[in-house]
Amino acid sequence: MMLAPTAISFVPQQVQAAENQYATQDISGFIEQIGWSAQDVAANNDLYASVMIAQAILESGYGSSALSNAPYYNLFGVKGSYNGQSVYMPTQEYLNGQWVEMNEPFRQYNSYWESFQDHANVLRSTSFATGTAHYSGVWKSQTTSFYDATNYLTGRYATDPGYAQKLNWLIETYQLTRFDTGTTQSTAWSNTTSTTTSETTTTTYSGSTSSAQSYQVASGDTLWDIANRFGTTVDALMASNGLSSETIVIGQELIV
Repeated sequence: MMLAPTAISFVPQQVQAAENQYATQDISGFIEQIGWSAQDVAANNDLYASVMIAQAILESGYGSSALSNAPYYNLFGVKGSYNGQSVYMPTQEYLNGQWVEMNEPFRQYNSYWESFQDHANVLRSTSFATGTAHYSGVWKSQTTSFYDATNYLTGRYATDPGYAQKLNWLIETYQLTRFDTGTTQSTAWSNTTSTTTSETTTTTYSGSTSSAQSYQVASGDTLWDIANRFGTTVDALMASNGLSSETIVIGQELIV
């Protein structure tokens, strides 16, 4: 399936102008919020997390689109349904020589991790000829740096001739290559210390302390249900418990 993503049409100078519409900490916070999911998915699919994060920033308008936020988590504006889940939203379509507003179905995910995984499937599996991967030029094993990957995406994933320039600017400005190293889950988790005893786990995030609870997975539970129950997110649960997928089993103990 070939996607037709809607990239934000601005050059780097205009990117800076768009950035100034939001507080710097909001942009950084968005990056840290999605960074762990991108890093995990990219590492398991021979992709650059930095490139995937930069794409997510462009496609979601720095995380400002309603579609990219809970409960939809659609970072890349992908239409259709995902595991039977979709949400209808107004969008502009060019029909019969004019722009018209239509309600179209967009894929709805349970977490940012699912959105990144679905995007990785596109980059790994899209093919228009037997034995030929349409996006093989963005794979780590087929490139020497993320610059090769962003150049390859231009004209293939997005028709915007400045697509690579925009992605490169985001990667360099926000130092997104730190998510390519595989040595950190996300800088959102830096300054974090944990003390574990046989009974409780106390975790300190950026100077604040809270006593984490443990929860035993019951029949019918999903990470989405558990996250809602304890007022957290699926991504936070996955990060706290070192999960690389949303698969959980009955009787499993989770830190919530």
